Parts: sequence; structure tokens; C-alpha cells
Amino acid sequence: MGPRARPAFTLIELLVVIAIIAILIGLLLPAVQKVREAANRMKCTNNMKQIGLALHNYHDANDKFPSPRPLHPTARVSGQFTTFAWNVLPASIDSGGGWLFRIAPYLEQENLVRPMSAITVAGQVGTTVNQIGNNKLIVVQCPSDPLAGQLATQYNPPRALTSYCGVSGNDEWLESGFYGSNARNGMFAVYSWIGNTVALTGAGAKMAECTDGLSNTTILGERPAAHDRSWGSWRGSDFNTVLANPNREASIVTGCPDPGYFRPDIPTNRCAVTHYWSMHPNGGNWLLGDGSVRYFSYAAGTTILPQMASMNGGEVIPN
Repeated sequence: MGPRARPAFTLIELLVVIAIIAILIGLLLPAVQKVREAANRMKCTNNMKQIGLALHNYHDANDKFPSPRPLHPTARVSGQFTTFAWNVLPASIDSGGGWLFRIAPYLEQENLVRPMSAITVAGQVGTTVNQIGNNKLIVVQCPSDPLAGQLATQYNPPRALTSYCGVSGNDEWLESGFYGSNARNGMFAVYSWIGNTVALTGAGAKMAECTDGLSNTTILGERPAAHDRSWGSWRGSDFNTVLANPNREASIVTGCPDPGYFRPDIPTNRCAVTHYWSMHPNGGNWLLGDGSVRYFSYAAGTTILPQMASMNGGEVIPN
């Protein structure tokens, strides 16, 4: 009696099994992606809450929120759009970088910015700011952002990126011959061009000035860094860490919709950097002045959110 034949799959049966496995994987993949995005969104929310806590702690210590632009060490004048550091002594975290620079100690990153207070040569201020800005900060990056954890390597030293922008207000306007980055009524209001003179605003808002109510005022929104990484470094100010809502800055990235509202976009669109948006589906996270984080759909992009960008506009915000 010959050996018994071994049971085995026929070629057709094997193909059927492979097809069934492929179908199951195809059905499972969207569910896995949804779970991953839910985790990313929760992490993003927690990042914003940590930033909100740091902002409140900064306010408790300084009786104001951090200035969006660097301040002159003695005159306490806000820098211009292109100013990222005052090469003037005594140097401090106030005289270089944007608002994230100033809250670094309240994000448990005091050692990171400590070199600023050790500067003894005025010409080293800008260099030190850039060296500090080369360090990645996980708390300022949304994990859904494809550029999270990357560097803008076209600069020397490279610049670490952020997925968040402070809200400078909703009254930004275009003035012939000057930049549009001049909103005045938000938590991170920058200084304003008025003809050839400057209104010395932007030194840091106070909670008491938020007459609209902290829970009715946005202080931070999501805006992934530019696809080419030209904008979005956490060490910078205008267009890096501050944006109006709606945005009317038309001279930095030209040919984009004006004004720019909170709306969906894609990373490769060159105009995506000109307005608030997120990599989350259907909307994004916003930090309010009271430290809470709310998820708004894009439907609020032209209605509630522009009103909430001002801290003293008197708008009626529905609950």
C-alpha cells in the first residue's frame, strides 16, 4: 500500500484565501487609521492644554501674556515684522524670538533658553536665538502634522517647526507700502503700521483687557508649517507663530485667497500657510483664553471663529 497523499491547498484555494485576507486587511485599515487619528487628536489637544497652562503661568508671573515679537531690552519697543532678535544688551528671552520663546521655561524648557541671559556680546543675540531654535519641541507639534519632528534644513542652523499659531486678532488690514501683519485686537496682537509711524502695541496682552471673556476668545489655533518649511519655525514670530483670523497678509505668500479663513487644505498647497487649518478631519483644535481646548468644524471658519479672534470686539458669541 503506497504512502497516503498529504492534504494540501490547491492553487485556486490558496488564491481564495489570499483574497479573503486582503479584503479583511482592507476593511481593517480604515478602522486602524481612525484609531490612530483619534490618538493624534487627543495628543494635539493635550499639547494645547500644556501651552495654555504655560501661558497662564507666564501671566501670573508677569501680569501679561508674552509679547508676540521681541522687545527692546530698555525701550521695551516691539520689533518690526522682520525683527527676530534685538542685538542689544542685556539680552533675555524677551529680546529674541517669538512668544513660544518666552514661555519655554513654563514648558519645562528653561535650560533650553538659559543661554540668552548669559550673552555678553550684543552681536551674539541673533546667533543664540537661531541655535536655540534648532531644538525640536514635541509639545508644539501636532502628531497629525506630516512635518512634525522635522527641521527646516535650508537654514543654518536648521529650524525646528511648530503646528500652532497664536491669534493676533481679526482687524488686520492692508496698507499700501507696508505688510498686512498688523492685527491689534487679539491675545497676540502685534504692532501696527500707521503711515510711517508705529503704534507701540504688541508688548503683551493682559487678561483684564479681554472684555469679551476668556472663554469667548481664541488664543491659539492649528496651522501646519509650510510644505517647503519656509514658514512655521517655533523660534520665529510673524507668520511663523502668529497669524490673524481672518488673515489679510498678502505680501508674504502672494496670489492666495484674501482674506484667509479657517478652512480645509492640503500640505502641498503653497497657500495653506496663509490661514488656519489642521490635519484632523473636518476641523481643528483651538485654545481659548481660559485654557480650555475646543474642536471647531470648518463650518465655524467664517462665522464664530473670526469673531472669537478679538479679545475686546464686543461680539456676541453663542454658547
